[in-house]
Amino acid sequence: MTVAFAAGAAILGVACAIGHSLISERKLLRPLYAEPRTGLLAARPVRDITRVLFHIPSIAWAVLGIAVLAARIEGGNLLLSIVAVIVFTASGVGNLAALRRPHIGGLLMLGAAALTLSDLMH
Repeated sequence: MTVAFAAGAAILGVACAIGHSLISERKLLRPLYAEPRTGLLAARPVRDITRVLFHIPSIAWAVLGIAVLAARIEGGNLLLSIVAVIVFTASGVGNLAALRRPHIGGLLMLGAAALTLSDLMH
């Protein structure tokens, strides 16, 4: 049964990663970079670094979700699961706190944390 929890965590981690990257590109980064290039974002390297930094959490969520599933298939990894729970929880709470309202991304991250914790406890 715990493989189902790990698979759920993997699905939610990957879904959050894809959603975060796609939505941030369409709704935030493209409009931001379409504005006149003045101030801090005038320099191309700063824009490139900003884009990469925006996608790093997405990579972490997808990798952690898949790693939880892979570890479960291999028999489990306590440290990996604990790190995943911490990262998923911090990301979910951070999302909800920053937006000051329930948001699908924050709720899905908390779901991934709950599934990972369930996998860890079974």
